[in-house]
Amino acid sequence: MQALYLLALDPVAETLAEPNSYGFRLERSTADAIDQCHRVLSLRASAQWIFEGDIRACFDSLSHDWLVTYIPLDKAILRKWLQAGFMDKHLLSPTETGVPQGGVISPVIMNLALNGLERHITQAFPAFQGHTRTKVHVIRFADGTPVQA
Repeated sequence: MQALYLLALDPVAETLAEPNSYGFRLERSTADAIDQCHRVLSLRASAQWIFEGDIRACFDSLSHDWLVTYIPLDKAILRKWLQAGFMDKHLLSPTETGVPQGGVISPVIMNLALNGLERHITQAFPAFQGHTRTKVHVIRFADGTPVQA
């Protein structure tokens, strides 16, 4: 059922996606993200610093109420998926926050949840005096690799 909803949600997500979001998107790859990094870092006036960040437990900590409000999907179906819980050692555990990992629709929901990050950051760091362009660029790539704490 998630795969069927994904067929409808993916085109919507693509029209809403930020230009420099590369992870878990159709027709986007790791190589595309690397190419964009090269483009923004190879100019003489490019920034000299790179900040790499990871949102710890990003899938696990999103508010269900926020997701139901802002994800353009049938609200009742989405809430059921979010609250379905998970099995660990034959024990069902409830999910009160977060997006279930492993569902075919989960990466698209996560990308929709992160939309606005690039715009917010670039607006917070406008161009420096005498420059027409900002040196702050956001290139978002998600690979699904768990980070060890």
